[in-house]
Amino acid sequence: MIYGVIMAGGSGTRFWPESRHGRPKQLLKIVDDRTMIRATVDRIRWKIPTDRILVITTPQQEADIRAELEEVPNEMILVEPMGRNTAACIALAAFKLQKRDPDAIMVVLPADHLIGREQEFLEILEWGIEIVSQGAYLLTFGIVPTRPETGYGYIQLGVPHANSTSRAAYRVDRFVEKPDLVTAQTYLQSGSYLWNSGMFVWKVSDITRAFDRHLPYLSTAMREALPQLNTRRESEALMRVYERIESISIDNGIMERADNVLVIPIDVDWNDVGCWSSVENVWDRDESGNVSRGELIALESTGCIVSSPHKLITLIGLEDVIVVDTPDALLVCKKDRAQDVKHVQKILKERGYHHLL
Repeated sequence: MIYGVIMAGGSGTRFWPESRHGRPKQLLKIVDDRTMIRATVDRIRWKIPTDRILVITTPQQEADIRAELEEVPNEMILVEPMGRNTAACIALAAFKLQKRDPDAIMVVLPADHLIGREQEFLEILEWGIEIVSQGAYLLTFGIVPTRPETGYGYIQLGVPHANSTSRAAYRVDRFVEKPDLVTAQTYLQSGSYLWNSGMFVWKVSDITRAFDRHLPYLSTAMREALPQLNTRRESEALMRVYERIESISIDNGIMERADNVLVIPIDVDWNDVGCWSSVENVWDRDESGNVSRGELIALESTGCIVSSPHKLITLIGLEDVIVVDTPDALLVCKKDRAQDVKHVQKILKERGYHHLL
């Protein structure tokens, strides 16, 4: 049986002031009239029924996630007591599914990514499922890069592993952290590096074996909590586990250490919609290269990004500026500083603006 696992625990700090702790990026309607998590569930439900979609989220987001995904059974929405990065999230899902279906295959997806060519992605996903069903592989998808991006991690292609009529899978030589601009340009020119998408496919038995081997403390802790899952003691058991495990990503904890990792290069109009500057590749542009949501008057202004659904915004003589207006906060920043929006959270805490977090 194929199960979808959707990681929905992110805080989306780079989308402040629209995103808040209780309303992170996956619960925003950034691309169209659907929330990001709704679009993710809709994308895979053609292949995976909702009673086999497992959603991992946080206490702050649980109520909104349940309301947004009413068709997902209650027991298929798991709540982590605190954030411990993607390794813990995936381990919790894997051991829970192992208890339910030891032969299951997991399709692991972030809740907040955009995929433009969804049908093509589903076809590639189907091929990836076929590959892992035939061997003990941990498979990921690498995005064919279109620019020297410094905000993503990269995957270096190794030797070919499998071919279909139009696709190829490769062994992974290595995962690399976010590079500087010169290094990113080198990666792009080489043609042997892909953006790390954070999407995975594997058999439950293979990923739990990988946790046993590479992160044994984590697998031991999760196994301790298994008897209490789906009981009144679930929250208490998970709290005991999460209080003592370290925060580590699935890439650092498993993928970089394993020797059975494969990658399929894909080009499906993917966008992780990671910060406000990324929406310029999603929203429609005017003749001056401005993108907006809401009413905008732009005089001698180019390359700007404006989100103001309830108020007219007027720009005069500006270039590459982001403006985000909400009822209680206003963001104005240069487009090349969009990644720094996350630092506002610390200042808000220091100054006591907890209602804006």
